[in-house]
Parts: sequence; structure tokens; C-alpha cells
Amino acid sequence: MRATPFLLDSEFNTHRLKRLTFNEGFSERWLQEQLFRNPDSLPFGEINPGYRDVVPLCMEMKTTAGPIDIVYVTPQGKVIIVETKLWRNPEARRKVIGQILDYAKELQAWSYSDLQREVSRRIGEKGNLPYKLVKSLYPETEESEFVDGVTNSLAQGDFMLVIAGDGIRTDTEAVVQYLEHTANMKFTLAMVETAVYQTEDKSLTLVQPQTLFKTREIQRNVYVNEIPGPPTDLVDSGNSVENPLFAQYQSFWTDFIQGLQLDDPDQPMANPIPKGNVFFPMPPRSSIAWLTLYFYKSGSEIGCFLRLAKTEEGTAIYEALKEDEETISNELPFHIHWDDNNNRVIVTKRIKSEWPPVRDPVVKEFFEMAVNSFVNVFRPRMEKLGDQVF
Repeated sequence: MRATPFLLDSEFNTHRLKRLTFNEGFSERWLQEQLFRNPDSLPFGEINPGYRDVVPLCMEMKTTAGPIDIVYVTPQGKVIIVETKLWRNPEARRKVIGQILDYAKELQAWSYSDLQREVSRRIGEKGNLPYKLVKSLYPETEESEFVDGVTNSLAQGDFMLVIAGDGIRTDTEAVVQYLEHTANMKFTLAMVETAVYQTEDKSLTLVQPQTLFKTREIQRNVYVNEIPGPPTDLVDSGNSVENPLFAQYQSFWTDFIQGLQLDDPDQPMANPIPKGNVFFPMPPRSSIAWLTLYFYKSGSEIGCFLRLAKTEEGTAIYEALKEDEETISNELPFHIHWDDNNNRVIVTKRIKSEWPPVRDPVVKEFFEMAVNSFVNVFRPRMEKLGDQVF
């Protein structure tokens, strides 16, 4: 049993502490926020000396396996996943163990760009945020070495997985045996009990983490497949007809694409052309899938759509995406329409400005939000579906 700590003030008066349970004033979310703000409170270095220095990246990072409570990283590029759980019953324990393993399996399929994109989405800032956050605390960190370190950590499944919560002391041996029989990645998993105490007057709260156990590293065999280069841009090759609008479209697309910053640094950009639309190639290749931004004069409309070719492969990917329609719709910041006849997912906006509305700031803002959101939500899914279809 854990002994109850006590506090001494400057005059050596003793202040008794009462241990709280999850239904006495704190929640998993509260615990998550405290651990994120105070990474030094978790005994990472005690679990593995290679994780002594850590930097918080974000909370609730989205993956297809669900949102990860907390993600940290070391200056050397080692990734740490923390799940906070207030244990209520053995079933909850089994679920969170399975969940954190699912997160690890998901991240193993990620590239550095995937991590950068999702951290940017969560924080709401552009650029190489994982590196910026690390460099702000550890200025000597070299960007190339950090990126390589994260890339290796992801590829090898070389993570630290930490389950932190209250009331998790029972049946730990069975948990270890379960992990060693089911996991095949190279990782360290630890369970940390986070007991919460409070003074009688409730003026001070004490969080006391204690490592209950850690697994030994489990070595995984890694097979590296050759990855093809990014798809080439899909260019509109229609007949060039003189039109007074074309020069304005060309100027708009050129300026727009030059200034466009996407969360996903691996997304190829469109080629600015003297037409009312441009195309961004999408996985698995540009002849199968692409994003279109367009001006539609007759309808006084602008829009963005994802298009899948009417081929066996394109239709299979479209149908697989539509099976996830509800989740996709919830992740996008606008309403979308699924056009089954043309294998399209589309969002539109009516514009009241004189045509062409190339100087209307609303147009630029809409295109930026639409293409960034479509890339963030659809690109990771389509990379996976492309591998499955082909």
C-alpha cells in the first residue's frame, strides 16, 4: 500500500492530505492537462534513461485509431504516447491496453510529415512545429538529426507507451504477460499510478506519480519496402482559347499557390494555369485521384472537390471513403456533398462579387481552408486505401 504523504509549511506545521478518487473532484481530462503541462512529473528517465528529456507536442492528436491523449518527443526524436485512465474495472484496463497498442501500430505507419501535419492541425499553426517546439527548449537540437530520429522511431515502432492513472495497481503481472504475447514492436510500456491528494482546506492539490512496472523492450523485425515518388501533377490539357478572364485566373492561381501553406508538407502543389480551375494530385496517383479548386461563373460559385476516377480502382477507393462518411464529415469544418454519380466529394460557396472575384479576400480564405482541410482528412486515408486496392 502507498503511504499517505503530508506537507510542511515554512513554520513546520503539518498539513494533512486526503487521497481523492476520480469521483471526488478530478477527471481524466483534468489529469491529462496537468501531465501535459508538467512533463517532468512523469518518471520517463526512470523508465528508460533515453527518455530523460521530453517536450510536449500536443493533446488529443487525431489518428485513425482514435485521438491520442498526450504526445511527447525527446530532442533525439523518440516518440512518447501517454494515455490517462481512471480505472474503474478490469474491462477498462483491457480496453486501454488494446487502445494504446492500436495507437502504436498506427504511428508505425506514419512518416515525419504525417506527425508534422497532425501536430499542426491540433495546435493550429503552420510549419515544422515538432522541431520548433523542441528547439525552443533545447536550442542545440539540429533539425536534420531530429527529423531523422523521429522518422526512425516511427518506422521501427520504437516508442515509449505510458498508461497513467489512478487505481491501476491490481493484476499488473497479467497485463505484462498479455503484452508480451501480443505485441511485436520494439517499445517500452510502463504503467504509472498518479495518486491525487488534497489539503483539508482544498487550497493545494498534490499529484504523486509512481511507476508500477515497465516491460522490457520487445524487438520487432522491420521490413523496408521501396516507396514510389510522389505522383506527377495532373495538368488540364484542354484547348487554349483566348479569353479575357484567363490572364486574371493565371495571376490569381500563381499568387495563391506561391503563398499557400498546408499542414501536410508532402502534399504536391498544383500548377497555376490560365483557367478557372487547378488540380492537386492525391494518392494513390494523380490519374486516379485529385483535388480541384474552381471558379464557376454561371453559378456565381467557387468550390473544391475530391475526384476519384471512374475506374475499378477509383470507384473502390471512393466507396471505401464513403463507408467512413460520418467520421469524415465530423472532421471537416464545413458541410460536404457526396456525388456518387461522379465519384466526387464537394464543398461550394456562393460569391456575390463582380466576376471574376479574384480580388475578394473571402475567395482566397475559402480556397485555403478547403484544400488544407481536404488534404488533412482525405490524404492519409487514401494512402492506406491505395495500398489495399493495389
